[in-house]
Amino acid sequence: MNKGLLQLSSASWRGLVITTVLATVFLGAGFVSAQETEKAPPTRHTFSAPHLGTFVRVIFYSPDDQAAAKEKADQCFKRVRDLDAVFSDYRDDSELTLLCQKPVRTVHPVSPDLFAVLSFAQTVSARSGGAFDITLGRDTKQWRARRDGTEPPDDSGEKRQGDYRSLVLDPEKQTVLFQASLQLDLGGIAKGYIADQLMSLLKQSGIKRAAVIIGGEIVLAESPPGKDGWYIGLSDPAQKVIGSLVLSNTALSTSGDTYQFFQEDGGEREAHLIDPTSRKGKSNRLNVTTIAPTAMQADAWATALRILPMAKALEIAAEESGLEACFIPLEGPRQQTPAFPEPARKR
Repeated sequence: MNKGLLQLSSASWRGLVITTVLATVFLGAGFVSAQETEKAPPTRHTFSAPHLGTFVRVIFYSPDDQAAAKEKADQCFKRVRDLDAVFSDYRDDSELTLLCQKPVRTVHPVSPDLFAVLSFAQTVSARSGGAFDITLGRDTKQWRARRDGTEPPDDSGEKRQGDYRSLVLDPEKQTVLFQASLQLDLGGIAKGYIADQLMSLLKQSGIKRAAVIIGGEIVLAESPPGKDGWYIGLSDPAQKVIGSLVLSNTALSTSGDTYQFFQEDGGEREAHLIDPTSRKGKSNRLNVTTIAPTAMQADAWATALRILPMAKALEIAAEESGLEACFIPLEGPRQQTPAFPEPARKR
């Protein structure tokens, strides 16, 4: 298994179809097959590979033969591997891991990819009042150890000393400074950034109609031939599909606890989403789906809104330009921002 950003336990992996996909993507022939409305309809190409603790799926329409299409997909999967080597907190040799080992109160240069993700993470942290916090790395590693029944990492003498405000970025010099000893976890933002990067590669190669799915992160280009858009299913925390959206030229993300959770000896269910105020996993059953211009934006905001109380999350989402959100609890009514599209009932 690829030990990437969101490595799963063996038990979780066995149950994996697309592990973190809470917004089910309906991309079967019944929805996206090419229509006879064009004289020479492009061919639909689909490629999937296990990366980042889930499956990375690339779908596009083009006149390419299978060999040429595979070459484009291989370029995408290589980009995934390269970025995993930047963002992963599972790998001892990743740029992120090595950065966290560097001395505090010292300026350190980082790659453009890492700086872009750190910079936007800090923006969301500030706008969400700290609900989104990538400096919870020690807490997420403790959570993983409890979930997997393994020995927690020995961080004695290295207890949490700061929060996102202890991470100082210099946009001009592209440098990072830790004001305290921090462990970073980019699991709530990096997959979205990677999805955006793959879509950029496809567009650079001339592809106009495409979808990239990485777990619960989805980025969409133009609609499939003869269709109004890509059909995206919305699910509740019990995995029941409540309806579908028809979207194009946008991105979306879903954050919830359907797959990533644990429960000890009949105790409280804890999701992988760590609340900075309690430093524990969220226990309420709730799916949050966001729509935004980029998958990185959708990814980070889905995590932040999932952490916040729903009323506050709705307020922030409504104020954030370009962001729409839908909140689907296990019990109780669905709530959403005013411009979030109304899901169509599955026929």
